[in-house]
Amino acid sequence: MDTRTQWERFRDASVVLAGGGPVKPRLLQAFQGHLADLSVDELPRELRGQYAAVAAALHSGQRTGALDPVSVSVLKMSEAEACQHAQDIVRIFGGLTETQAASRPATVLRAVPDGDAVPAFLNRA
Repeated sequence: MDTRTQWERFRDASVVLAGGGPVKPRLLQAFQGHLADLSVDELPRELRGQYAAVAAALHSGQRTGALDPVSVSVLKMSEAEACQHAQDIVRIFGGLTETQAASRPATVLRAVPDGDAVPAFLNRA
């Protein structure tokens, strides 16, 4: 079982996608190495549809010889399709980042009351 958070998994997949070389091998490595066993239900509701579409496209192929369905699906894709799915993965990562940032409590700053002495190093002008 993968103990990484969804954010970490999509971050790691995005790092693979940002690497050099043809997009199809990077898409295959990103999905199989970081996202293949991720359930749609583990994601925030607003990102589920986008991930479900990517996962369905990458599982659309039939096992052929030694190739698993994901490998077959990626091999049959055009470069444009592979690029679109790679971009979708990065967009989901961005959505997770926004969701994570929105769920953090705001930093609370405390104003210093007038009666408190101001430290000497702050009082120099």
